[in-house]
Amino acid sequence: MLPSQLAVTPPGALDFTGEAARRRRELQRAALRVLERGAYEELIPPTLEYQDTFLRAGGPGVAERLIRFPDRDGRILALRYDFTASLARVAATTFADAARPLRLSYSGPVYRQDPERGGRPREMLQVGAELLGQGDLAADVEIVRLTIALLRSAGLRDFQVNLGHAGVLAPGIAALDAELRADVRRWIDRKDRGNLCRALAGARGDAATLTVLPFVIGRREALASALDLAPRAAAPALEHLRALDAALGPDERDHVVYDLGEVRGLDYYTGVHFEVYVAGAGRAAGAGGRYDELMARFGRPMPAVGLSLDLDTIAEVPL
Repeated sequence: MLPSQLAVTPPGALDFTGEAARRRRELQRAALRVLERGAYEELIPPTLEYQDTFLRAGGPGVAERLIRFPDRDGRILALRYDFTASLARVAATTFADAARPLRLSYSGPVYRQDPERGGRPREMLQVGAELLGQGDLAADVEIVRLTIALLRSAGLRDFQVNLGHAGVLAPGIAALDAELRADVRRWIDRKDRGNLCRALAGARGDAATLTVLPFVIGRREALASALDLAPRAAAPALEHLRALDAALGPDERDHVVYDLGEVRGLDYYTGVHFEVYVAGAGRAAGAGGRYDELMARFGRPMPAVGLSLDLDTIAEVPL
């Protein structure tokens, strides 16, 4: 190795020292205390997994974001892309016969490469939790409450949980021709009402509501107005969000905004899903939701809901 190479880290790799290092450890400790009080058992999975573990959980689109390499026997390994895949593997094997629901927590780095977004770190410190084997409203409420509690344990006060439900837009998107779906999802994600309306000109029924529902954003009152606009197939999802809202306390509800136009992750999430935003952070500080189809990919079908927070993003927010 040349001497000049010793002075730098690879692209996307960072050193943390002093206050930056202390802040991250404080966030980890505070979060793990919250999770332990909630009876979430900490699991420390390996840093290395077979790449198939992450491909099975996230699909082929994950492949280009894995940091992977062959071992000496020619098998393809990958650095931990996320914790959910590892916890799903453990739940389907080590905890296959454990009583349900199963509450698991984690904290540690994940490794991803995002060539399309230069400057993003390849190593990110996360903390999170998975609630496996419980598919009701109470489980969704628990995860949303836990997310708020974790953010408060970090000393944050100005944060927002943008909450949606996969079942709101899924009926309208499913009614479209396959070739139009990708464009419609892109325009919804960009909040591009003009292109969206032009693409859906003449659409009827569930598809026609895609020009309106994705732009419903607000507090609990927004859910009531959305019910007047939604097709019958989307009504159960909206009623589920209303019931979740009613179960939250006023101080929790102050941090929740309902965003019915969230389409990222629709291929993964099957119900409630959310993203976390913190004042002063330049990107989302966390995400979560219900992914009832994932465990079946590991041979143990069961409902599942979880969350993850990006501690590196949170650590950079001034208190």
